[in-house]
Amino acid sequence: MGKNLIIVSIILVAASAALGFVNRSNLIKTKEDLSLVQNDLVKTKDDLAKESKTVGDCNKALSDLALQKQSLDSDLAKQKAELDAKATQLSAAGSKLTKAEGDLAIANTDILAKSEKITQLEAQVAAAATVQQAPVSSEDDKGRIVSLESDKEKLTVDNEVLVTKLASLQKADREKQTKKNLTNVTGRVLAVNQAWNFVVLSLGNKSGIESNMEFLVKRGATLVGKVRATTVEPSTSIADIIPSSQARGLSIQPGDDIIYPSVEN
Repeated sequence: MGKNLIIVSIILVAASAALGFVNRSNLIKTKEDLSLVQNDLVKTKDDLAKESKTVGDCNKALSDLALQKQSLDSDLAKQKAELDAKATQLSAAGSKLTKAEGDLAIANTDILAKSEKITQLEAQVAAAATVQQAPVSSEDDKGRIVSLESDKEKLTVDNEVLVTKLASLQKADREKQTKKNLTNVTGRVLAVNQAWNFVVLSLGNKSGIESNMEFLVKRGATLVGKVRATTVEPSTSIADIIPSSQARGLSIQPGDDIIYPSVEN
């Protein structure tokens, strides 16, 4: 009986040892698997952090692009509004030009009509003088001649007024056309003298520039100020800076754009 117990004990000890060995092997393997899982977890966390940073960068880039698009849309809307305003101004200027041309045509017609009338009156006066070779004795004839001469003088005065009006309309038409042509002329500031408050422009009388003309000075879409031409050469001009027109914190610099203002309504 004791021998059997010993044998059973030995078997149990051996089984325990075998089971302990298996459990130890399984524990080692489990630890190794856990280590691998932990390594995978760390790698996954690193990958997740990288992905999160990438997503963050993409979101920032998307936000920046959205802001840029908003700014571009705003600039586009502003430029479209400016173009529409200029189109309206040009249309109004065209209407005024058409009216001025009509006034010129009417004035020319009036001048021709009154010139013909003057010629007729002169012929009538000459005929009356020819017929009356003897001293004029008839009061009716005297009155008729005086009336004709009065009409002639009045028509001559009217004709002179119409000629003056025609010259004024032609001058205004030339000035309007010059200003209209200048709306397409642009130049640049070549030099600036802050001490004497003047600039040198890249535009001269070859471009239609005249003394006392005012120009806008822009840097991109920003209005920097205004200048007034004082001395005009063939290809360049000297212009005074208009102090009250300069934007706060800005000063006119070489390279700034020079633009003639649109024709006023």
